[in-house]
Amino acid sequence: MNFGKAVVLAAVLCILVASSALAAGNAPIEYNDVIAANGMVAAANKLASEAGVKILRAGGNAIDAAVATALALNVVEPNASGIGGGGFATIRLKDGKIYCWDFREMAPGASTKDMFASERSKKEEWPVVGGKSIGVPGSIAGLFTILGKYGTMSFAEVAEPAIELAEKGFTADALLVSIVQENFEKLSTYNPEGTPYTPEGLPLEVGSLLRNPKLADTFRLLADKGPSAFYKGAIGEAAVRAVVKAGGNMTMADLGKYKIEERKPMTGTYRGYEIVTPPPASSGGTHVIQILNVMENFPVKEWGHNTERYLHYLAETSKMMFADRSRYMADTAFANVPLKGLTSKAYAKTLANSIGDKANTEIKPGDPFEFQDGKVSYAPAGEHNERYSTTHFSVLDKDGNMVAWTWTINYFFASGVFVPEYGFLLNDEMDDFATDPKSVNAPEPGKRPLSSMMPTLVLTPNGLPFMTLGSPGATRIILAVAQVIMNAVDFGMSMDEAIEAPRLFNSVSGGKAGKLMIEAGIKPTTLDALRLRGHDVDPRPKDLYFGGAQGIMLKGGKIIGGADSRRNGVAVGY
Repeated sequence: MNFGKAVVLAAVLCILVASSALAAGNAPIEYNDVIAANGMVAAANKLASEAGVKILRAGGNAIDAAVATALALNVVEPNASGIGGGGFATIRLKDGKIYCWDFREMAPGASTKDMFASERSKKEEWPVVGGKSIGVPGSIAGLFTILGKYGTMSFAEVAEPAIELAEKGFTADALLVSIVQENFEKLSTYNPEGTPYTPEGLPLEVGSLLRNPKLADTFRLLADKGPSAFYKGAIGEAAVRAVVKAGGNMTMADLGKYKIEERKPMTGTYRGYEIVTPPPASSGGTHVIQILNVMENFPVKEWGHNTERYLHYLAETSKMMFADRSRYMADTAFANVPLKGLTSKAYAKTLANSIGDKANTEIKPGDPFEFQDGKVSYAPAGEHNERYSTTHFSVLDKDGNMVAWTWTINYFFASGVFVPEYGFLLNDEMDDFATDPKSVNAPEPGKRPLSSMMPTLVLTPNGLPFMTLGSPGATRIILAVAQVIMNAVDFGMSMDEAIEAPRLFNSVSGGKAGKLMIEAGIKPTTLDALRLRGHDVDPRPKDLYFGGAQGIMLKGGKIIGGADSRRNGVAVGY
C-alpha cells in the first residue's frame, strides 16, 4: 500500500466546527488534524513524535519508528514510561498479518498473595512507593523482541534520536514541571542525592534544560550488549540494588526469568469494523469489545453525539462492564477468565436489554458463562488501583505497517526509585494487583498484574487499515478508546475530532455505581436531564483524568493524525 510520493504534504487543519456535537446542542469541538502522505507518528510529546518521523525519513519502517519513539518518550516524558516499566504493542504488517506482544511486568519470586493485605502495608503504602511496589520490568524485552522481529534497523540506529535528546537536553515545559512538583516528596524520599528531575535536591523549573546523559549511556550499552545487559548484566544488577535499598526483594534470578509473551489478539466487530486489541493481562481489550457489542444494539447515530440519551446508555453499559471486570478479569495464566462469554454479542444483547430509562445504582456482574464452552471456575478479581499516567503512541508508515503501543511505569514517577548509575525510574506496577489475598488478581510469583492498557487497531469492513489508537488513563482507557471509535464510526469524525470530543466515565466499586464523570463541553441542560434519570453527575474540566489518546486514521486516501491536547500530544507526519 503506497500513500503517496516522498513529498511533504503535512498540513495542520485548525478548525472550529459545528459538527455532530453542535447538532446535539453541545459546544463545538476544537481540533487539529495533521495530514501527511508518507507516514506519521502521534505521541504525547512533539519531540518523541519527531524522533519517530526522523527514523521514517531515514528509511525505517513503522516498527523502527515505534522503538525510536518509545526511547525518546523515556527521555522527554520520564514520568509516564520507560525501560523500568512494561506494556503492550499491537502490530499490523503490510501483508495483513497481525501480532500482539505482552511485555507487562511480572511479580518477583518473593511475592505472596497477602503481601499487601496488612495494616502496615496500607499505612506505609507498599504497593505504591518503594521497593515492594516494583515489578520485574518487561520494556527492554519488548523493545528488542519487537524490533528484532519486524524492524529493519539496528537498536543503535533507532536509539540515536533519544540519545541525542538525553545528552543535549530539552526545555522542561509546564506540564512536566507540575508533575515533578506533585511527586517531589516521593522522589526526594528515595533519591535524597537528587535526580535529573530534582537537581541538587530541588524541583525542576519551567524553562530549565533537562539532560540525562546516564540514560544516553544506558541506551548505548543496550545497543552494544543487547537485553542481556539488563536481564543478566550490569544494568539489572544496579536495578536490583536500588530495589533492595528501597525495601524490596527483587533478585537477578527474577530478572533472568522474565518472559515476553506473544498473545493471540482479542478481536471483535463494531458495525462491521474489526477491532483488534490485546488479551489479558490487559483487561481493556476484552472490555472495549464488550462495550461496543452492547452499544451496537442502539441507534446512537440517530440519537446524536453526546446527547442525554446516548450518554445515559453509554454510562449504564460502562457500569455493567466494570462490574464484570471486577468479578472475572485477571492474568489468564493464573485464572480461568470467561473471555468468549464477555465478548459474545449474544451476551451483550442480554446486557443491552437490561438497560432502562433510569440509572442503576446497584450493579451486579452479569453471567457470561452460558456463552462459554462450558462453565469455568473463578474467584472475584476484586478492586485494584490504577492512575492516569502511562503513555500511548501510534505509528503508520508509507507501506501500511501500523503500530499501536502503550507502555507505562504506572503512577507518575512510579515507585520513586531511580537507578542513578543508568538514569531511569523503576515502576510501581505491583499496585495493579488486588490487595485482597482471595482475589484472582492477588500477587503471585511470575504473575502479571491486571492492566487497562489496550493498544488497538481498527480495520474497515473489507479488512483494510482504518485506525491505530490507544490512550493512558488507567480504567478510563477503556471508555476513552470506545468513545473515540464510536465518534469515528457512528458520527464520521476525523481522527483528532474524535479524540478531542468530550468524554464520560462511570465505574463501579463494591457493587455500587460511582459518579458519572462528564467532561467539560456538554451542555448544562444535558447534565440536568441525566440527573433526572438518576445519575450522580460530576462535571469535570477537560484534563488528564480522561486520558491522552493518540491515533492515526486512514480515510479518503489520506493519513490523518490526532494527538490529545489533554496530554500535550502532537502528531507529526511527512
